[in-house]
Amino acid sequence: MGLFKRKKDDKNKTKCDVCGTDLYDPERLKKHLKKAHGNVPAKKLDPNAGDGGTW
Repeated sequence: MGLFKRKKDDKNKTKCDVCGTDLYDPERLKKHLKKAHGNVPAKKLDPNAGDGGTW
């Protein structure tokens, strides 16, 4: 039903949970989360890096 799991302060929250940055506007927090923490690319291994070889 969602009666007890409702979070009221999500709309008014201005502090980032990931890095702790305190912003002045909830809209700025949304933009910050999307840009700074949104799309973290997966680390790609380079086959020519030379790490892990036996020779």
